[in-house]
Amino acid sequence: MIYRFRRGHGAVPPSREAIPHGIVPHVLGPVNFDPRAPSNGATRSHAHPTMLIPILLVATLGHVLLWAAVVNRAHGVNLPRVAGHVTSALCLLLLVTIPLLFGGWIHVAGWGTFLAAFRLWPVPAPGPMLAALYVSVCAAVAVLALARWMWRNVMSGPPSVVRSQHTRILSLRGVGEAVTSEEHAHHFLVHLPGNQMLHLDLSERAIEVPRLPAALDGFSIVHLSDFHFTGRVGKAYFREVVRLANQAQPDLIALTGDLIDSPRCLDWIPEIFGRLHAPHGVCFVLGNHDLWSGYERVREALIGSGLINLGGRWLVVEARGESLVLAGNELPWIAPAADMRDCPQRDSRGGPVRIVLSHSPDQLPWAQAHDADLMLAGHTHGGQVRFPLLGPLLTPSRKGVAYASGVFYAPPTIMHVTRGVSGEFPLRLNCPPEMARLVLHAVEPDPPRP
Repeated sequence: MIYRFRRGHGAVPPSREAIPHGIVPHVLGPVNFDPRAPSNGATRSHAHPTMLIPILLVATLGHVLLWAAVVNRAHGVNLPRVAGHVTSALCLLLLVTIPLLFGGWIHVAGWGTFLAAFRLWPVPAPGPMLAALYVSVCAAVAVLALARWMWRNVMSGPPSVVRSQHTRILSLRGVGEAVTSEEHAHHFLVHLPGNQMLHLDLSERAIEVPRLPAALDGFSIVHLSDFHFTGRVGKAYFREVVRLANQAQPDLIALTGDLIDSPRCLDWIPEIFGRLHAPHGVCFVLGNHDLWSGYERVREALIGSGLINLGGRWLVVEARGESLVLAGNELPWIAPAADMRDCPQRDSRGGPVRIVLSHSPDQLPWAQAHDADLMLAGHTHGGQVRFPLLGPLLTPSRKGVAYASGVFYAPPTIMHVTRGVSGEFPLRLNCPPEMARLVLHAVEPDPPRP
């Protein structure tokens, strides 16, 4: 059909008399002269971009969670320190550049091209198809993560073995014994508004241990971890943590690794950890940062300060007429874990109780396989930054944020993961450091049925 054009009137259809008999004109609508329109004959979608905003927001959340998961798992395995930093930097680069490239593509190609990438036929070009696939994967990651968050935080409560728990936060800024003013000197980040680096959470949790003998009911453990001596947090802060740990009067003190980060802080060990005391000792295992700081020297300094080494070994402690087996696991960084084949076997009452110290919560399957009653771990710092509603994003674990902090029950093992006392990077938001006092209770037998 030929249209005649008149100045100021646009295209005008011919008169009815000019239309051949049997031919019916069919006008599809205005012609789209947008050069960004698809060139394969497909009509351009008229979906408004605002309709896609919810999908893109979900996909953006999934994009962040996806690369955070890569970082978490990279730092949960035995990577060299440089390799871990390179992995983190690469993930950060991809986290920023992928949305920028994606936004630039949509700006140039148009929203219609973006929507066309999701069709099944005709098959889109490889570039748009990969973009659609990545958006779909990110959206699926976000939906799965939100479902798991709902399950952990809404649908399920604390483990049944937690009888009670309460916390009290103390500000340790400027308090504690200091021999010199430099011992109160902190990195400038510590003084940022909202930074909780010097706000210690004194938590107490009463935990029922199924095979705990009645004589050990009320046995208490102060669980400390992740001191990260770097010099960025002043020595007086750690002195105060030690004073508060002793003031809690526990039966046992357990340190679960990452105690030192800088060899120049090696001389802090005797004057900080050497002050800890408990009736049944102060025991420790080491972590990945201790390995990178020269773990042989760290271990020797701790032993020389009167602490009990559990790295790759087990021992029996007598308490209240009962036996406790204490074992250490420094995997995956320092091998081997304790060889439990020769440790005392269970008696008719289920004793002796087995307590495992491990730096990483990822060693929970090992503790389960060796019939441990209680496992104490650190390493995650609770994430250090916890976002409202979402919680932490970065926790160095093969399980991601699943074991960020708290009590977990995977029969027969109860695991407690502490947020730690400090951190290599001196910043904590909505995630204060923690000194945990655990009070163990025997489980009362069910009354006999009448």
